[in-house]
Amino acid sequence: VVPWRFVGQMVYLGPIANQAEYRRCLVKSCAHLTRELVLNDGFSRMTQGEIAGTLNGILAQLRERDEAVRRGNLLRVREGADQRSLEHNAVMYNQGCPWKKDGNCSTPDYPTSGTAGVFALSLMFMESVETVLETYGGPEDKWIDTFGKPRDVAAADAVASTITYDGSRDSLLDSDKAVHFVLQGFSGDIFKGYGLVLGVLADEMSDLLGSVHFELRLLFGVYSSLLFFGFFVLLFRRTIAASYEHTERARDFVQMLPTHMLTRGELE
Repeated sequence: VVPWRFVGQMVYLGPIANQAEYRRCLVKSCAHLTRELVLNDGFSRMTQGEIAGTLNGILAQLRERDEAVRRGNLLRVREGADQRSLEHNAVMYNQGCPWKKDGNCSTPDYPTSGTAGVFALSLMFMESVETVLETYGGPEDKWIDTFGKPRDVAAADAVASTITYDGSRDSLLDSDKAVHFVLQGFSGDIFKGYGLVLGVLADEMSDLLGSVHFELRLLFGVYSSLLFFGFFVLLFRRTIAASYEHTERARDFVQMLPTHMLTRGELE
């Protein structure tokens, strides 16, 4: 049993928190696939086209989830956080980087990346992933999205049997600005920023559940009190009625007794 006025909020917070959490997972997936695409050494058991196609698909999912969290009307999210949460909007769109304890919003790759909120940071992240795809993805017609789909075991084994490690490509992970920025998705600004947004939604859920719990306890208390007092009032009334009934029966019994059996005092 849940108070009706809380149902809408609970329906809103469940799907949006789910998509916000999934958005963080997709950021990590982008970082992982970017690293594999740049190295392209076969250790991932995926071809260049498979990595690029999967990364492109993950990026599309990231955009979709981000749209659902912010604006709603997508992926079972009826109303986006932009319309419901001032705290969410402050983290997403206000200047600053509240996810950093030192308050230094600059990064080596994009000095102003953290000064315009998580939204601007997410746009930079997605643009950087696109840059990585254009630079290292190879021909677009060879891209194949294999994420979550069955793969040909023989083809996967063939990729693994032709591992060609190129140590010179390791330096690209640090020297290429777009690549380095995407790799921050493992634990950098974008991941922490999305985590802060998720924390805002989690706090809203916690406050909502606290209110629901309080009102349910209050409702139960009122119900128990009414039941308790109602029971004893009914019991008291039945007891009084029973006592009157027994009194009348005693009087009737006395009146049926022969007069000579009673003393003068008993008659009085």
